[in-house]
Amino acid sequence: MNFRKICLTLSLIFSSIFMAFSEVISDSVMKSLLDSPNRSLQNTFMGDDEVRLSLTPNTPLSAKAVCSWSLDAKPKFTTEKLFYLKKATMVANSDNPDECDTSINGVSKVVRSISKMKGVQYYSNGDKKWETLYHKSNLIDSLKNKKAIPDDLEGSADGKSFYCLQEDNSFGTCVYKLEYLQRDRESPNEVSVCFTNAESLKYGPITAVKPGNMKINLVVTEQDTFYLVYMLVQVKYPSVPFLESRLNRSFNARVDAIYKWFSMSF
Repeated sequence: MNFRKICLTLSLIFSSIFMAFSEVISDSVMKSLLDSPNRSLQNTFMGDDEVRLSLTPNTPLSAKAVCSWSLDAKPKFTTEKLFYLKKATMVANSDNPDECDTSINGVSKVVRSISKMKGVQYYSNGDKKWETLYHKSNLIDSLKNKKAIPDDLEGSADGKSFYCLQEDNSFGTCVYKLEYLQRDRESPNEVSVCFTNAESLKYGPITAVKPGNMKINLVVTEQDTFYLVYMLVQVKYPSVPFLESRLNRSFNARVDAIYKWFSMSF
């Protein structure tokens, strides 16, 4: 059974679980999540490790995120991370708490605020210091012209697709395709976005990731007074021993940096 068939099977399993149980995550995962120092849990799989995702929320958009990988070859790096984020924390992080919109529609606008990713910080384990991850971040009109355009924040995010360009601290100029889902009828309390690299990611002179070989999924699910934020990063890259450890650290750092962008953008 190839990787795409495995993903389809997992999707059916997650959908069945979602229909059978009202809970989005199990009591044991929630307990571990609340007991963790940073209110987050993470699993990482590399190389030939068996990928056993255990943090995926039982929701329709999370199931779609699990199946977003479209290549027959399995990723060489997979990490899932689940965050617990109180709405009160989102308000406290806001520059304008009195007008902070923590509804799912407010979340929909935040995950489309690509320009706000500019300047986001991450901790470089290699250099042992905080650095700027994205020196530039904006939507572009097309892959050909790459003309900067404003964030699209009107209406629902469902079905919207854009390209964005970012100046990345490690990979230089990066272009991603962004695909959004916000199914008001199917799952009215969640929104998701999938980042897929539309062009090669370069690490110096080396092509580290070919087009379409990296996917970053972000799924945000409303749960009364808090949100569950689920991230799934999958990457296929060449087997270059000195490069692999650097890339793995870099991809892990992006998970926390993207979460920081989301949680601080209200």
